[in-house]
Amino acid sequence: MGNTATACFLGPRPGSEPGLSSSSLQYAVELSQPGQPFGLTVNRKSNGQPIFDTNGHRFIFKDQYIELTTNVPEDADLYGLGEVSLPTGLLLPRDGTVITMWARDLASAMPYVNLYGSHPFYLQINRDGSSHGVLFLNSNGMDVSLNKTSLTYKVIGGLVDLYFFTGPTPEEVIRQYHQVIGAPAMTPYWSLGFHQTRWGYQNISVLEEVVANYTAVDLPLEVVWSDIEYMSTRFWTMEFDEHRYPAAKMKSFVEGLHEQGQHWVAIQDAGVAADKGYKAYEEGTRDRVWITDHKGKDYLGQVWPGKTVYPDYLDNANTSRWLVDNLQHMYDKVPYDGLWLDMNEASNFCSGMQCKPNRRNKTATYWLEVETPRDYNINELIPLRTTCQMSCEEPAADNKWESPPYNIQNFDNTGMRENRQAGLGWKTIAPSALHANGAREYDAHNLYGTAMALEHHAAVEKITGKRPFLLTRSTFPGAGRFTAHWTGDNGVNWENLYMSIAGIINTNMWGMPMVGADICGFADMAFKEGGSPDVIPESSLRELCNRWASLGAFYPFSRNHYAYFTRSHEYYQWPDVAAAAKKAYSLRYQLLSYIYSGFFLAHVKGGTVARPLLFTDPSDVDARNATAQWMMGEALLVSPVVTEATTTIKPHFTAGAWYNAWDNTRMTLSKGQAVELEVPLGDIAVHYRGGAVIPTQPYAKVTRDIRLAPVTLLVTLPAEPAGKSEAAGPLAPYAHEQVCAAAIEENEGQLVSCGLLYMDRGDDIQVSADNTVQVWYTAVSSADGRSGTLSSTIKAHAGDAAGKLRIAAVHILGVPAAEGTAVPAASINGRPLAAAFDEGAGVLKISGIELLVGEPLDITWTLGSFSG
Repeated sequence: MGNTATACFLGPRPGSEPGLSSSSLQYAVELSQPGQPFGLTVNRKSNGQPIFDTNGHRFIFKDQYIELTTNVPEDADLYGLGEVSLPTGLLLPRDGTVITMWARDLASAMPYVNLYGSHPFYLQINRDGSSHGVLFLNSNGMDVSLNKTSLTYKVIGGLVDLYFFTGPTPEEVIRQYHQVIGAPAMTPYWSLGFHQTRWGYQNISVLEEVVANYTAVDLPLEVVWSDIEYMSTRFWTMEFDEHRYPAAKMKSFVEGLHEQGQHWVAIQDAGVAADKGYKAYEEGTRDRVWITDHKGKDYLGQVWPGKTVYPDYLDNANTSRWLVDNLQHMYDKVPYDGLWLDMNEASNFCSGMQCKPNRRNKTATYWLEVETPRDYNINELIPLRTTCQMSCEEPAADNKWESPPYNIQNFDNTGMRENRQAGLGWKTIAPSALHANGAREYDAHNLYGTAMALEHHAAVEKITGKRPFLLTRSTFPGAGRFTAHWTGDNGVNWENLYMSIAGIINTNMWGMPMVGADICGFADMAFKEGGSPDVIPESSLRELCNRWASLGAFYPFSRNHYAYFTRSHEYYQWPDVAAAAKKAYSLRYQLLSYIYSGFFLAHVKGGTVARPLLFTDPSDVDARNATAQWMMGEALLVSPVVTEATTTIKPHFTAGAWYNAWDNTRMTLSKGQAVELEVPLGDIAVHYRGGAVIPTQPYAKVTRDIRLAPVTLLVTLPAEPAGKSEAAGPLAPYAHEQVCAAAIEENEGQLVSCGLLYMDRGDDIQVSADNTVQVWYTAVSSADGRSGTLSSTIKAHAGDAAGKLRIAAVHILGVPAAEGTAVPAASINGRPLAAAFDEGAGVLKISGIELLVGEPLDITWTLGSFSG
């Protein structure tokens, strides 16, 4: 059932490589003999290690129930599966916890409940550091039970469609997974800047004040967003309210943003108001765009507009045309730069096979149809609009779609870990509803958000002629080909700050590297077991936002967002928070080309941008639960403060050389260990990893002024010469890339550092060697770290960056001081260069290079000395 729907997102399944034979496979498959209980075993050929093993467990396959269990070693560690917020962090608990996959509009502030997306993929890291991944590709509702020695799937339909990824390193597993579901979309360059939004900026004047306030405190602001408050009358999506956000003034405002190098993003909700006189509704009804109920009539729900219908994005050509027409209509009024796709699980404030207004109930009809107040004082409206005001048809007790034989643990607003058995149609589109291609919502429910993203991606690309930027809440494997993601409605509290780290890393593994959490928190409450809210005091809010601003500056997608009922927490609200933000974003903006290069690698090869520290050394067992920190790309470690009233932390570092990003001082560790650090309020611990070449550029407040600015390459010397590391130990930065792997192999006994500089126009739809700059830099230094070379390998040199982007300087980090007076020297292609040595930091600085990135680079440097 369900898997016929998934095919339209994944495309053709990957076939075998030409000439591939069974003898060359890395795995072996064994099935039980005829007459014996079903058993499937997939083993790694090299050592017989099990990848998937169902032996000793039952296998049930029925029309509406599948049960499948695999053995998992007790000492293995599991990651992935979701979407769910876990107070335990990134590492999946093996204590009987059940992860439920049925997309719901629930606050991510609530731990253990099934959230917006469905991702039945897990990464397993064994005790020896070897890794593999498993995807159970199925769009139906699913429970996954995590036990000490096993993992059990219980699925309410579809097929058993299993994919195994043999790695053997964690990042290789993720890349292999993305080859199946599709590599991530390339995000626009400007989207890497800082974003600000709120549900509840009452009118355009308030929005203008927000922009002015960021300017007044000299903070970067790349993108300002509009939530549903910009929409006309009863939250008509794609239409502007002529009192609060008149289209003509909004167009002038957005054009002014563009002149300053800034951007505007608007929200689009899944539900469309079922109102006569509303262009999108009347045209959609005419063209049969809406999902229908079990009787073939337009399915009617209730969301922000009141009466709501839902576009059928699954496989409906009429919907595609309707969407392009209405988004073009909106773009002609105000030229948006991106779209924010929300409430697309899809959310419904009513539950039933079909609903309709109850005209006899005058009070209910009033709250269903009342227009949004002109002053946007919605304190009274929203609680009543989110309460079902319609009469709904309840399903029969034996309805197979609404009440299948097995009840997944769909959250029902009671206990967060137990007794969760809400009906499948609770607060969403009825499972009995139908799509135009014949698919039933029962099978396709978890696909709605990704289908919406797919159609919006195609429409925005057609309308703007630029690389789309989309942000969606509900996702399924393959969504990253079209959209970014945010972790949803989190809470203003320390627990949610901490849980956001796992959300960022998991989403990267699921194929959406452009991901962030609402910085400082969306909802001004903390959910406890049972659902009781607690609001943190003002002093804690200020400290929380100070720490979260520093942390959030290193999310791939960095956005401050909060609700109308939440205390204001833009960075400029407190001077100390503004100062913390300025410090952290200054470093982020200097590293934009490094971060953007990481996105390019993920786009062309699959893989992560934000990843667990353990990926640098899978054999470091203590790194596996270091879930209060993360790597940004191959060479940047972020270790934030995640608890209140804390200035001393003990983050974990894997073996090797690490450099403090603020002063470039070096720390060398012979084995992985926790290191105590002092991190005063307003600071954050950030470290470069040894063995990398990291492009940096001067800070500016908008990304437009950074993209083609002069580049300084940071060369971080590694702790050990190439070839000296043990087979099971730290992986060198970019060890999976051909240029870097070759340099390591060819320079045994020397210190090798490697890195990529990628740049394009920033918003071209397609990127290739014909319109991009792609240059690999390799530094080879003597074992004592006092001399070396830096050379370039040019893979592409085209587009506007080719004739403008240049290398201005090189800083070699980790150079040991020589006895006597240091005598630094450097030359490029035989031409002498200015060189200086900072003995305190151990940094040799080479300047005056002024070489376009497309010109071959060959720098030689030494640090000599003399006495006297």
